[in-house]
Amino acid sequence: MLNWVFAVAMFVLAAFVVVSFLMSGSTLVIGIVLAVIIGGFGALNALAALSVNHPHFPNTAAAQMAGTFTALVLLVALVRSVRRGLAELLPSLGSFALLVVCVTSLVLATRPAVKQWIAAKHQQSIAQGHVPRNRR
Repeated sequence: MLNWVFAVAMFVLAAFVVVSFLMSGSTLVIGIVLAVIIGGFGALNALAALSVNHPHFPNTAAAQMAGTFTALVLLVALVRSVRRGLAELLPSLGSFALLVVCVTSLVLATRPAVKQWIAAKHQQSIAQGHVPRNRR
């Protein structure tokens, strides 16, 4: 569930970037490029959520990869916003909140209970006759 929330939050952040560039009168091309990059991380997290929520063979590898890359980008954004001072308070708080959600998702994906659930779900799916795509 956190991956879906995170993906939506990244798309909202991308929209915020475009609106902030429109309101400030800055070059819109740079804002659009930045929004596409942020939206790309949102799409990456949406794909990770689909991977975790697969009905027969859930997998957390994509979620861990998406979370790691996104956490690094958010950390850079947070450091940049903090260095700019109080003028960047809203982006700093947003980056911090998204970073907390990202790290929480990464920690939860590596819990032993999740690994056991995935192994049990895979065994149950195989017992029901489902074949994993990569093992055909």
